[in-house]
Amino acid sequence: MVDVKKLLAKALDENCYVIEEEEVLTIVDPGYGLSEEFTKLVSDKQVRILLTHGHADHTHDADQIAASAIIIHELDRPLLLDPSRSFLTFFGKTRLLIEEGLIVTPEILHRPWKCLHTPGHTKGSCCFMYGERYLFSGDTVFSNSVGRTDLPDGDGIEMERSLRKLKQFFIERPDLIVLPGHGPETTAQSILRENPFFT
Repeated sequence: MVDVKKLLAKALDENCYVIEEEEVLTIVDPGYGLSEEFTKLVSDKQVRILLTHGHADHTHDADQIAASAIIIHELDRPLLLDPSRSFLTFFGKTRLLIEEGLIVTPEILHRPWKCLHTPGHTKGSCCFMYGERYLFSGDTVFSNSVGRTDLPDGDGIEMERSLRKLKQFFIERPDLIVLPGHGPETTAQSILRENPFFT
């Protein structure tokens, strides 16, 4: 069984997840101030980073990890390169020191991973599913709420479409464990029952 570890980036209570597979160590959304934790994850495995979207609270420490690839939707790739749109300057950082060749799109993912494009919070917001058990939902959906759409690149109409798609997805997978970008983990069944955006 895969091992999933949660790290908390305390600046904005952002959840980072580390998934240890047989040959790969996958880090989802390495937020601000977690670099010391990453140094403890010494591994001879290949390391890659999945970014659910391009906001700095989810990407800040990506350039402090020796990763073979940084995976982000092509519509959010510009946020990695523009600190004013990604809010990187909010953390006092002017740019991410990332080689552009490391930035790739989710099309490179293979089973048991799957990418769901869920725009709304940003144009390129995604949820990443591991097998049929875990969904890393970023800032698309939380246990009792959903992501903001009033920030740059946010779109309320797109968010409504994404939530409709996710609702059907959750109905078909009620036992799915949902690991959001902020707040506690939950399940698809609990979201359908308790999240006002889904009831």
